[in-house]
Amino acid sequence: MKRKQWISFVMMLALVAMMIVGKLPTPQVSAAGTGVGLAGHALAAYSNGWLYRYGASGQTSGGRVYSDCSGLIYSYSGTARSSGMQISSAAESGSFSSLPRIHGLGLWQPGHVGVYVGGGMAVDCRDTSSNTVYEAASAHGWQKWYKVPGVSYPTTGWVTFNGADYYYENGQYVVSCTKEIDGVTYTFDASGRIAGSAPENAVQAPQVEAPVQQPSSGNSYTAPSTSTGSSNSGGSAQTETVTYVDLGLDSKGAAVTRLQTRLSELDYYYEMINDYYDQMVKDAVSLYQKAAGLEVTGIADVATQESLFSSSAPLNEEPGTVYPGYHSSIIRQLQERLIELGYMEGETSFFYGDTTKEAVLAYQTAAGMEPDGILTMDEQNVIFSDDAIPAPKAEEPEETEEPAEEDAAASDEEGKAAAAADDGENTAARSASSDDPAEEAAAKVVGSVSSAAEVTNGIFVQTVNAATKDQQAAQTDDIGNGVIAFAVVLFGALLTTTLFIVRKRRITIRDFAVALIRKFF
Repeated sequence: MKRKQWISFVMMLALVAMMIVGKLPTPQVSAAGTGVGLAGHALAAYSNGWLYRYGASGQTSGGRVYSDCSGLIYSYSGTARSSGMQISSAAESGSFSSLPRIHGLGLWQPGHVGVYVGGGMAVDCRDTSSNTVYEAASAHGWQKWYKVPGVSYPTTGWVTFNGADYYYENGQYVVSCTKEIDGVTYTFDASGRIAGSAPENAVQAPQVEAPVQQPSSGNSYTAPSTSTGSSNSGGSAQTETVTYVDLGLDSKGAAVTRLQTRLSELDYYYEMINDYYDQMVKDAVSLYQKAAGLEVTGIADVATQESLFSSSAPLNEEPGTVYPGYHSSIIRQLQERLIELGYMEGETSFFYGDTTKEAVLAYQTAAGMEPDGILTMDEQNVIFSDDAIPAPKAEEPEETEEPAEEDAAASDEEGKAAAAADDGENTAARSASSDDPAEEAAAKVVGSVSSAAEVTNGIFVQTVNAATKDQQAAQTDDIGNGVIAFAVVLFGALLTTTLFIVRKRRITIRDFAVALIRKFF
């Protein structure tokens, strides 16, 4: 058994070394600044298991990558951060029913965007329950397509995407046909791929970037059109005449959907678009009213909507900032993180109440911040990062020394009885082990190593099982970082225990080492 314990301990150290040497896969982008490159970037985000978090755009925390829907596109293009700005500044767009065959187009529905990756498929970073999704583009209710600002798209020629060659003609890749190109006949299947590959000297499709559309002037707002009459070349949005009515809690209908969409475009509203006016919509309206210098009521009256839908409507200068009394899905994510860090207990919700405030204040105090209960998005990003400060652990009571026999003899009769009982227990414990302090110290460390070996064996089995998973699951797994952190803490604990025992028993390192070797061999 002793040899097996020693072997398990060595295995633990070897496992730590292997995990440190190993590297996690990183997303691979096929081409920078192009529609093909954006499509490849989106597929890589799906394959690598990007998680959803509002306000993130490809940041890494704890070995995982976080993004929201528009952040997935922004992390590649670097232009037009919000979903509303992406669709409004796109030079070309059209109805989803007229979706062109172009890799890397943006897909839009009120308050949400994704990426068309060809072959009828799309990728979007959806929400905290679904995270990054790869599915048929027709399955999610997209209303528009658009060319992402800052991204160039093919015209005529060959492109390579996801290991296959495609041929673009008149701005789209061809499908389901046989075509002679440069004297060679190629057959294209329904997804646009060819059997085999393009010739090495094939002419690559030029990438053309359309100019970014400038915001229109004037005090008017053109509501997004949901008609299906746009052509493949990109139809302009139709002007929709709107008559405003007061909206408040429990209001329903198309007017509420339009209100949420506009609030989302201006970065005041962060939820999925629907047709119901709830507390989260009310808080978003209140934020806008405060920014626009209007009376803060949370009711979207006619005056508020006229201001909101005008071209002079102010953007939220601090999007994602949370404060006491606020309702949002951001609050639930923040609560989950505060629970992980040890500042909060209990169930999560969408409301920033007293319990959340106490946890935020405790974190701000521990992190050296001003304890005001308000967190900007940048401050939240730190909380979600590896730089977050964990909650201080409760101090354990200090260990007291055993009473000496001389002190026990001088005490009263009750004290004598207690001292005698303690001395009897200590004598029995010593006789069960050894008279040699070094031998006794070695026995304690062996027990610690044995326990550590059992735990490490379990982790080793988990790691081996993880290594046999398919490539996609292995890429999204975060076991490696957990093993490293655990092993480092465990090694430090064993070292501390050893030093403590050696010091307390007043033995030399040499005597202890000799005793430890005897225990194992």
